[in-house]
Order: sequence, then structure tokens, then C-alpha cells
Amino acid sequence: MKKRTNSIHKILLLLFCIGISTLGASGRTVRASQEEPEAVRCLLQTAGNGAPDIEGKSALEGQMKGNEEWFFEEAERQGVERELAEKLFGRLLADGIFQNGIMELTGLRIDDIDGNGRMDMLVMVQDAEAAAAYGAGGLWFYINEDRPCCFSEEECSYSGAFDMFWEDVDNDGNIEIIFRAEGSGCGAAGDSCKKVFKYKDHAIEQMELPSDFEVNYDCGLTVDVIQDPDTDSYWAYCPYLDEIISFSGENECGLSETAQVTGGNVRGYSDLSVTEYEGKHVLQASEYLYGEDGAGDCAATAQFLITWEEDGTPVVLNWRVEEEI
Repeated sequence: MKKRTNSIHKILLLLFCIGISTLGASGRTVRASQEEPEAVRCLLQTAGNGAPDIEGKSALEGQMKGNEEWFFEEAERQGVERELAEKLFGRLLADGIFQNGIMELTGLRIDDIDGNGRMDMLVMVQDAEAAAAYGAGGLWFYINEDRPCCFSEEECSYSGAFDMFWEDVDNDGNIEIIFRAEGSGCGAAGDSCKKVFKYKDHAIEQMELPSDFEVNYDCGLTVDVIQDPDTDSYWAYCPYLDEIISFSGENECGLSETAQVTGGNVRGYSDLSVTEYEGKHVLQASEYLYGEDGAGDCAATAQFLITWEEDGTPVVLNWRVEEEI
């Protein structure tokens, strides 16, 4: 019985993910189809060999009840009045993003994102049986009365550990939403999915971050940490910018006879924030740099200041290295 329920569950999830992948045009713009809510309902009615058995139906009902309870508890914690919370939750039910209990609500942010006085929603869901599996969920954007948009990526975990903020980081008059979801990986810099989205002309567009990584599970800029053979100091070299910065740091293993690469960056950007540069907002991307003792040896933090050109091309305006105190 359990095996049959799981089989139906997987078919539903697969069909729903296929539906998500067709919501947007090719490229970086993610849009939701006007017919999407009804399409989701049809998938739920026709997928698999009939309805779930009694055990499976009970589990789905329990998950839906849990989603509802968590939504209203979190909405209250964020200062949202009950009447408005009920209206917002009703939109989620109408759009079927929980798939009648297949998906678990793992993240919620209710706020006036675009500053027009109306509450918007960012909603994160994940396959209720997938634990912290990557790619088994999505981030939904509910901005004003626009069609909801969904972002889903195989390299992203939607298990619930996330943070986000919004600001016009490229100074073009449109709001950017900066999103970071923690993964299950370990290491000095951890494992997280980092994305930047622009809200413009009633649509959500994913923006590129500058990166020279050859793998697609993360993004960032390569930095080599080079040991000075004569003193307790290092050089940080960034091939992407072809620039080098000197910084101080205690040498843990003794000085070498010649300059040599003893460390570098761990994974990619470990944090995204907003700062000012030459009187304008820019995005600051941080990277953890390690020394000769391995990933646990924090030598410094590289800070890259990023903006975008009008055509969406990312540009690194400047960078610096903050020494470990």
C-alpha cells in the first residue's frame, strides 16, 4: 500500500515539475501561465491510477492542515492581520501550489516588497517526502495582483533555512529580490543557493551574478591565496579581475623559501548584502578565504562590489580583502 502511494506521489511531483518548467520563457525570465491553477488541478485529478488510498489520503490531509496552521502562525508573527492573511492563503489554495498536501510549506515572507502599500508574498514549498533533497520544490512570487511566478532549480534546496531582502541594488528604479537558501552541505563557507531577481513590468527576471566557476552548482569568483615567503602576510589574486591585494595574516606552518599558493576561496559567494559605493547602492558578495591549514583556517574575507549594466550584464566595480581579526 505504501509503495503504491509513493509511486502515485512521484508521478504527481514529476508532472507538476514539468508544469513549472514550462511556466516561463527561455532565458532568465520566469512567468506563470494564466491557466496554471486549473492545469495544476487537472494534474491532481488525472495523474496516477486513481486517488491515493486511505493511508495516503490521510497523510495528505495532515500535511495540508500543517501548512495552514504554519502559514497563519508565521503571518501573525510577521504582524499580518488575520483578515488579510486569510485572503492571501486563499490565493495559494486557489492556485494549488500545495498540490493538496504533496508539497510542504517551508518558507513565507509577507511584506510590501515594491513599496506601493500593498502586501506581497514570497512562498517556499518542498516535496513533503523529500526531506532536504535538492530541486524538490520552488520559490513562488506573489507581487500585487500579477500572475504568480515560480522559480525552481535542481541545485537549490527548499528545506526551509533561507533569508531574503529587497533593494534597488542597480539603481534603475526597479526592486531586486536577493534570495539565499541553505543546503545540506558542510564546510567552512557552508552550502547555499544564492539568486537575485528583478521585479520589472509585472514580471520576475533572474539576474546573473559574475562568476568564473566551471561547475553549475554554485557561483563566485576564484581567488588564490599566496603566501609571502618573507613575512607573515599573503596576497589574494583574483584571475577574473587580474588583480592582486596584499593582506596580513599569521602563518600557521612557518615561512617557505618561495612564494606559493597555500589557499583560496571555499565554494562561491557565502553572503550577499547591500552597501554603498560612490554614492549608489551596490550588491556586496562575500567569499571565505582559507590559508595553508585548509578549509577550517579562515585567512580573510574577499568582498566584491557588484552592479549591472542596462542590458543585465553583471559588473564587478571593485573588491577588497578584510583581514581575519
